[in-house]
Amino acid sequence: MINPILASSARRRMRSIRTPILITLYGAMIFAAGLGMAFGAFASSTLSIFAMREGVTAYAAMLVIQFAMILLITPAMTAGSIAGERERQTLDMLLVTNTGSLRIVAGKLLESLGYVALLLVAALPTMCLTLITGGVTLADVLTGALFLLVTAFAALSVGVFASAVFRRTVTATVMAYLLVFLIGVVTLLPMVLGVSYIGSHYDMYASTMASSVAVIGGTDAAASGLSVNAFIYSPAMGLMALIADQTGLLKSTLMNYSYTMYRIYDYLDFSAIKWENMAFMAGAGLLLDLLAACFVRPREARLRRRSAKK
Repeated sequence: MINPILASSARRRMRSIRTPILITLYGAMIFAAGLGMAFGAFASSTLSIFAMREGVTAYAAMLVIQFAMILLITPAMTAGSIAGERERQTLDMLLVTNTGSLRIVAGKLLESLGYVALLLVAALPTMCLTLITGGVTLADVLTGALFLLVTAFAALSVGVFASAVFRRTVTATVMAYLLVFLIGVVTLLPMVLGVSYIGSHYDMYASTMASSVAVIGGTDAAASGLSVNAFIYSPAMGLMALIADQTGLLKSTLMNYSYTMYRIYDYLDFSAIKWENMAFMAGAGLLLDLLAACFVRPREARLRRRSAKK
């Protein structure tokens, strides 16, 4: 049986004229960005190595743009989902209908996730333009879309959690963005500390890394001083692992920002890291959803006690 909260919210959103307009604008924005970055590669009748690199660079840029857009818009989409029901005094009525708190949270979350999925589908044709130039496969494009969808799920879960904890929509929205910012900063700390440690002890571990057959994240992770967990926990580093695995563009770029990262680039198993990062974000999102349901449940229990007294 379909979740009634999901059905009601989705019906209300899809009947709004803003939905097709926003989806069209999102797809047009990604198309303009991709075409502007690689017009020569897409329009050329012949392909060169330079044109192929232009197409791959445009693909990576479109991933980064969509990643930033997701982090910008998704927390607000669910930050008012539960808090808004409280402000309108409709949450009590939902709980009286025996709609469990978990179903309420799931319905609100899935409705917003479905909307984000439509936005990503609108951008897929532009992402697939990179198939013309080569360097990126259809499997890579679909994996990139999946990564963005998982990122959206995690960010939406943060919004739902904030909405369940705080009673006012404005407060929940501010706290949702603050939590997303704090998560981004905190999950980057292991990477910063790890790179700093390797930089100060590089001579000691250079021979170990050079002679090791395994990659970082395997048996020599402790010896290298850099834990691959820094990549797994951080959404931004997960995006970096995805782009590095699919395009290999980041190695030369890292030279301008971190010589240490440039030197250890070849020892990182980005193929495994991107999937581990997605699994971690999905698990963290589910945990936040369960916690959000727990914050809704006490109100449900009180209503049942009041009904029993009557």
